[in-house]
Amino acid sequence: MKRYARLFASYVLIALAVVLLYAPWGLALRPWDYDILRAGFSIIAGIALTGTFCTCTYLALKDPDVKLLEPTKVIDVSEVAPLLEEYSDIPHIGAVASLALDQINSASRKKSRLRKTISVQFEKDSMTWHRFYDMVETAERTILRNSALVCNYIQAFDQEEYTKVSKANKRSEANAHTDEQLELYNNSIEKMKEIVSANDRILLEMAKLEFELSELDADDTRESAGETVEELQDLIEETRFYR
Repeated sequence: MKRYARLFASYVLIALAVVLLYAPWGLALRPWDYDILRAGFSIIAGIALTGTFCTCTYLALKDPDVKLLEPTKVIDVSEVAPLLEEYSDIPHIGAVASLALDQINSASRKKSRLRKTISVQFEKDSMTWHRFYDMVETAERTILRNSALVCNYIQAFDQEEYTKVSKANKRSEANAHTDEQLELYNNSIEKMKEIVSANDRILLEMAKLEFELSELDADDTRESAGETVEELQDLIEETRFYR
């Protein structure tokens, strides 16, 4: 739907430009005007508007460009978020892209809050501060890199081919080749779901750590927060096989 919204917005702007250029109360351009300069400018403006109309239509409706990422080198949300947003309205896998996008945004917010909380609760540059601070950074980076891998899976997913083999399977027209194709695509979808599920678990542990640190008054609570960090570490280790 987003691409159609952009297309509609482009058409509205082009329509406004046409009205302002050609309306009697605007510039009142006329290709048949006796003034040669005025007529020439009118024709140029018409050609430019037509070109703009065609370009906006093409850019709004074309499939996103493929841009494979190297997950282990991704360090910033801006490297992943635009790609996930582009694919969020595509059939079959748009929901996964939207979920991955929500996850990296949630991880970024949680990291920001946790960093402030850790700095309040612990003396900066102390061993405890480094332990918690580094773990939060690692958790957010893990979610980001997992999401980059989801991006690569999504870009390799041929939705038209998937639709074709799915319909063939439903009509009992499948053969060994289409069965293998369908299994490949379904496995790809399951792998993406596994990755976003792992991200959800890490986000849950980050939320748990945030609540525990917010009430850090006694040694038992400090110990509880430490246990949560250990659980977070275990979860991060579990997701390494994705990369």
